[in-house]
Amino acid sequence: MIVPSVAGGPRLRRLLDSLADQTADHQVIVVDNGSAGAAVSRACEGYPSVETVRLEANAGFSRAVNLAAERAAEETLVLVNDDCICDPDFVSEIAAALDPAGDVVMAAGVMRDGRDPWLIETAGIELDRTLLGFDYLNGVPVSRLDQGVPDPVAPSGAAAGFHRASFIRMGGFDEHLFAYWEDVDLGLRLWSAGARCALASRARGTHEHSATLGSGSARKNYLMGFGRGYVLRKWGVLTNPRRAVAALARDVAVCAGQAMLDRNVEGVRGRVRGYVAARHTERYPVELPTAAADGALDSLRRRASRRARLRRSPSR
Repeated sequence: MIVPSVAGGPRLRRLLDSLADQTADHQVIVVDNGSAGAAVSRACEGYPSVETVRLEANAGFSRAVNLAAERAAEETLVLVNDDCICDPDFVSEIAAALDPAGDVVMAAGVMRDGRDPWLIETAGIELDRTLLGFDYLNGVPVSRLDQGVPDPVAPSGAAAGFHRASFIRMGGFDEHLFAYWEDVDLGLRLWSAGARCALASRARGTHEHSATLGSGSARKNYLMGFGRGYVLRKWGVLTNPRRAVAALARDVAVCAGQAMLDRNVEGVRGRVRGYVAARHTERYPVELPTAAADGALDSLRRRASRRARLRRSPSR
């Protein structure tokens, strides 16, 4: 298991406490990603089975995970954000969903909303035809899982399982993406290579959305925008006129919403910087995995609904 962290403290300890019984026989690597005063490393001192990798400066989520993946000795990589708390059997359930012989080398765990725990915060990633990503099943009641739902395109980096050899062979996360969108990009690369993702519906936990940077903060909007612009160019989304028009319409709506709600336009700056930083190195998917994606208007409505929930309910 890999846990990148920049903060440490009670939040990280709550996660490690929730994992204590189920990781006794597994390697646990916590990456201290340049935390102030080595706060992450100090928080791990009470957990003798936890291995800490200390970085002197914040190298970003992608770099931290890649370093830990190279260091890991087990066949399965399980990634969890430090703002999560995992239910019993989370690790075994997400690992059991993988089937490398059947090309299932990705597994998506299910994280409940920390503010409204009867709702799903993320169950992986869904994409539309412009490759705009959103948290799969966000805002849907957890009870929906009992009825059976399709698998997502890829797991969210907040709760993910990967076949380690496939992760390494594909090059891991693209380290040009400091944080956010690295899971979308890797999922697309694996999908394009013939791999698939399974929904590990019984691998559950609770996620405090954007606990590190804050929902709507200038820094998060910039990083999300950078990732979006980077993926647009890397995957050649804008090379098709119809896709380009659709992407422009969606992104104008998202950035306008950020300007009104967050009082910043860092999402625009991030998109420009990300697009400039990228190179068109991947082919737009021939078989686009959009079965789980909603239409443009419904997707924007769901994004607005999530922001409304985040603004209404204080984090617990």
